[in-house]
Amino acid sequence: MTFKGSIEFTFLALLFFTSSCDLNNAKDEQINDAIPEAPFPCEGGLANGFPCENVDLYAHVSISELSGEISGVSLNDIWGWTDPETKKEYALVGLTNGVSFVDISDPANPVVVGRLSESSIQVKSKLTPGDKTGCDLGIGSTSYAKNVQQGSAWRDLKIYINHLFVVKDYTASKPEPHGMQVFDLTKLRSYESTPIIFSEDFLYDRFYSAHNIVVNEETGYAYATGSTDAEICGSTNGSGLHMIDIRDPKNPEFAGCYIDDTPGYYRIASGYIHDAQCVMYNGPDADHVGKEICFNSAEGNVVIADVSDKENPVTIGFERQAKMQYSHQGWLTEDQSYFLMNDELDEPNLNRRTKTYIWDVHDLENPEFIGFYEHSTESIDHNLYIKDNYVYQSNYNAGLQILDITGVANADLERVAYFDTQPESDQAAFEGTWSNYPYFESGFVILSDIQSGLFIVRPDLE
Repeated sequence: MTFKGSIEFTFLALLFFTSSCDLNNAKDEQINDAIPEAPFPCEGGLANGFPCENVDLYAHVSISELSGEISGVSLNDIWGWTDPETKKEYALVGLTNGVSFVDISDPANPVVVGRLSESSIQVKSKLTPGDKTGCDLGIGSTSYAKNVQQGSAWRDLKIYINHLFVVKDYTASKPEPHGMQVFDLTKLRSYESTPIIFSEDFLYDRFYSAHNIVVNEETGYAYATGSTDAEICGSTNGSGLHMIDIRDPKNPEFAGCYIDDTPGYYRIASGYIHDAQCVMYNGPDADHVGKEICFNSAEGNVVIADVSDKENPVTIGFERQAKMQYSHQGWLTEDQSYFLMNDELDEPNLNRRTKTYIWDVHDLENPEFIGFYEHSTESIDHNLYIKDNYVYQSNYNAGLQILDITGVANADLERVAYFDTQPESDQAAFEGTWSNYPYFESGFVILSDIQSGLFIVRPDLE
């Protein structure tokens, strides 16, 4: 009886495990079948003429297609959105005169479904005479990237529960107010055959302009950096973080200011924060677990702040590296133990190769610089994002650089893939890829190239 029962059990177990394997294999095959073949695979180091390694090209959408304009428009920031109802993936492409929405659910045949027009704001804030803006800090002000015919070179966008939040920076030559646009992305479902011209659903006008907008999707708060709002958080010289409650997306409310003027470290404009990543902290520093922490790129510094209490935010720690010229932007590893940062001015100012700076942030009160990864080009590094064990870095003329960060604790990174949208040059100029978005579940990555438009690519990192 026992022997017979064992045989029956073994047979059933084998049947179960065999069925499970078959189901898993079938699932894997379905996923692979769902990914269309790349029209321009990376073969022999090229994908349709663009230098590459382990990155296939699916499509390239021109600026005229994105903007509807023949000339005078450039690209800047980019972000992505997946419609929770239709599961379609969209590229949200920043332009110098608005935002373009591109359905990339068929990545080889993207469709421009609409555009968000410029902000309808009227001038409601007055700059203090002599204020410096993000554009006037000497960051490539003579390059093509900062010398556009329409609008501001800088636009930044993020999402929160199916709503898009858009800011743009003020320029001395084009002093246009903007505020923060809020747009309901579910309206993209109304597309039929002709691109739709949209306007914002709400306009937050408590600041004149901002260089970047940061959103913590876990808490429902947005943080405008480099904002010009002398009547609220101070001028751009000392605005820090302008904090906004966006939990009711169409009714954002001012929540507070974070301004740090700690003496003893380098600032072009005291208190200025260029960009940030704000998270609900669950990293290795037990003293701060459960708090909302912002990791700020503040010109020559890393500044870490606790913004849990919006009325009383506090600086936890700060540090800089002596040879850093301008800490532009950075991102945490997924375990929140390390912060990787790009320096936007060391290449043109010091005539050296691209460097990705690495900070150990196990102790938030004492961030420690542990080294940098030196790239093989002299291109200026710009926005970087981390997904799983890889950093996706947009390096202007050197395009998308994908680095394996397994050895991050020893500042030992390894380039495993790249896609160069500007094969003609790797020089240290503000031209080429502005940013990328690597967080689509499908594995596709979208790139914004200032002069060339939108690129849809897919890395093969296995």
